[in-house]
Amino acid sequence: MNVRRGLWRAWIFVTVLWLIGTAGLAYLVMPDQIARKYQYVYNMRKDVGDPNKVDWSKDFYALMRSPSKEQLSATFDLLEYQYVTSWNEDVQKGTMIAADFPDRSRLYLSAQLTKEDQNYVSKAFWDQRWERYAKEAVPFVAGAILPPLVLLLLGSSLVWVGRGFRT
Repeated sequence: MNVRRGLWRAWIFVTVLWLIGTAGLAYLVMPDQIARKYQYVYNMRKDVGDPNKVDWSKDFYALMRSPSKEQLSATFDLLEYQYVTSWNEDVQKGTMIAADFPDRSRLYLSAQLTKEDQNYVSKAFWDQRWERYAKEAVPFVAGAILPPLVLLLLGSSLVWVGRGFRT
């Protein structure tokens, strides 16, 4: 009876089952994690001063920089769930614009952005999708790799302990 070979085969079998299960879970969960709501992080002009003392009644571009004209790198934040309803109402009112994407994600933009800026920011958002996908995949990759490695180390330790009992 070769315990070492048996444990090795058992580890391979369990690892394959674990990987299939993790891949299935990722397949079911990841699309919903990717299909989230995001907002563009606007860049204020440097001559505006203290953001806490801004006169928000001014023209939008008197306060904010134009992403397309200045070729700004676009940054996006996840919109927290408690704000989604009010932002959807703003879309209905026409004060916000919602851009929907093929991966079911949604980007909220100010309606005061020019069409060029809307297109520029939307393109940047879509171009950054692979970074968002990778960020969402990290827990699944870690969950697929770490438990089988721990199991392999545990099995190796058991074989090592078992060899100590041989005469």
